[in-house]
Amino acid sequence: MGRKVKGKSPGNFPAKNPDVPIEDDPYWKVARNIFMDEHRVGRYIDRFYHFIERHPQWAEDFMEGIPTYYCVLGVPRGATREDFEQAFHNKMMNAYYPPEVIMAAFSAISTPSLRKEYDEFLFVAEQFSKGLPPFEKKELIEAHNENIEDAKNFYRMVEAQADYVEYWNLYMAGMPDLYEVAGLSKDADIEEIITECRQDTELSRKIYTLMTDPVFRKHYDIVLGMISSKMEPEELASRETKRENWKRIGPDMAGKIILTALTKPDFLDEYLSRHNEILNTNQDWKNYLPPSKETFFSILGLETGSLQGDKKEAETIIREKYRELERTPTVNLAYSVLKNQVLREDYLWVLENNTLIETLVMLLSIKKVRGPPKKGRVSPWS
Repeated sequence: MGRKVKGKSPGNFPAKNPDVPIEDDPYWKVARNIFMDEHRVGRYIDRFYHFIERHPQWAEDFMEGIPTYYCVLGVPRGATREDFEQAFHNKMMNAYYPPEVIMAAFSAISTPSLRKEYDEFLFVAEQFSKGLPPFEKKELIEAHNENIEDAKNFYRMVEAQADYVEYWNLYMAGMPDLYEVAGLSKDADIEEIITECRQDTELSRKIYTLMTDPVFRKHYDIVLGMISSKMEPEELASRETKRENWKRIGPDMAGKIILTALTKPDFLDEYLSRHNEILNTNQDWKNYLPPSKETFFSILGLETGSLQGDKKEAETIIREKYRELERTPTVNLAYSVLKNQVLREDYLWVLENNTLIETLVMLLSIKKVRGPPKKGRVSPWS
């Protein structure tokens, strides 16, 4: 009784606008404070067993504390077929309940004839619950309430993750959370945040902005809590092992990755895709990127930031430097890349991001040859 997931007469329920939000499952009813013996509810017991024969999963889900199928899909009575289809698609993409429950829900309530039968089942189940022993009824109610609360937190987590997908991917790969990065306690108030985030760095300013936003912080704490409570032990152990890699790369590189994840939510696929595309096309650039100290700029005797002027001015500077040098293959390659504005911009981008991307490849164990991918108060990360 009471499986934990990883009524009135049907005509008396409100249709599109129940007084209680659909997330709280207004259509799930059990007789909480009523107990009747088998003789008084016998006809409903017979009808309930009739539903077990016809629709065994409906009865099993009800008795295990699974919310009504309206709540599972997040759609009230009176919704259109299109509403049910859209809800089914959304829930299958981000499912708290098992796929078989979501599919059963869609099958039961997306067509009027079966929905009428399902509503009758809910009424019969409520009457049937009057004959349940008090301890079974208590377990049933507790399982239902726990599913409701966990489902709410799950979908809050999905909402929160949507804005920072890459951040949470990196967190699962061992990245420290923002409290640890900033040296904050988990219950830090505004004064503590101001004190600990007063460093004049872009990352500390970003953390200050996020942690003083009550909506962000609420969602952030929900995700942290759901991850710690729902991850399998082996997943938690794997994350702890990966944390050592983050310590080895040092606080500067770790901070750069964290800041990038917070400011460019979809950066990972974009960066890896662009990096692969540029270097697959220009494989002769690889010897002139970090960790090598020799770059196309140094070969021509230029500073990396010396070509900030307009296109014509930059080309003039490059040409003058090139005239002074012996025309070796290396010098010719450097000149051919830097004089072309498109190639120069690509090279500058790879030059700036190569170490970051190489580090990400190591942290996430990504194969580089893949195609474009669709309480200490002192923190070691400060």
